[in-house]
Amino acid sequence: MTTLILILKIIHIAAGGFALLSGLTAILLRKNVKRHKPMGKFYFWCMSIIFITSIPMALYKFNLFLFFINVFTYHAAITAFRSLKLKELHLGQKPLPLDWTIEGINIAANLGLIAVGIYYGINFSLEGGIIAGVFGLGGLRNSYANIKRLRGKIIYKNYWLMSHIGGMLGSYIGAITAFTVNNNRWMHLPEIVAWLGPTLLLVPLMIREINVFKKIKL
Repeated sequence: MTTLILILKIIHIAAGGFALLSGLTAILLRKNVKRHKPMGKFYFWCMSIIFITSIPMALYKFNLFLFFINVFTYHAAITAFRSLKLKELHLGQKPLPLDWTIEGINIAANLGLIAVGIYYGINFSLEGGIIAGVFGLGGLRNSYANIKRLRGKIIYKNYWLMSHIGGMLGSYIGAITAFTVNNNRWMHLPEIVAWLGPTLLLVPLMIREINVFKKIKL
């Protein structure tokens, strides 16, 4: 391991720890807007550092699966962040080229993730292939929903808040998943449980939070 990769790994791990703590705090303070906002911003920038440091580490290992998973997780965080800037799409607000670029990159990454899953499932492990496929399909679904929103195909009044909640909780699930996978040598969970367990446990919370705002339509 080169010195640069070691430094990036240390920064990556530190940012991951801060993301887990600040993300949980932001969730607990979600009804206290004054305190929630700075904690949420801190969490987002921790996730940004995680993403930036993860890319060269994934490329160094030539690990396409890790590369695509990093894009998948950060896509949730950055679209949640951007949703706060896109509150008037129903009034004709135009997304920035950045927003379309984000979705394009995510679609490409998740198609790549599905391809890796098929290859891995056929040649190495069906379990690993299923994991990659589940994340890839989930990522494509997220982009589909975001593209509809960016095009102004909106039903619910608080669409931007629903996108924010879904993205932030989605990225936090990704952070927890990274923790369980990287520490599974101590927990001894089946691989598929370490990868998909946090999603199965926390997605119901996400759905419950989002459903609160589905009661109010435009």
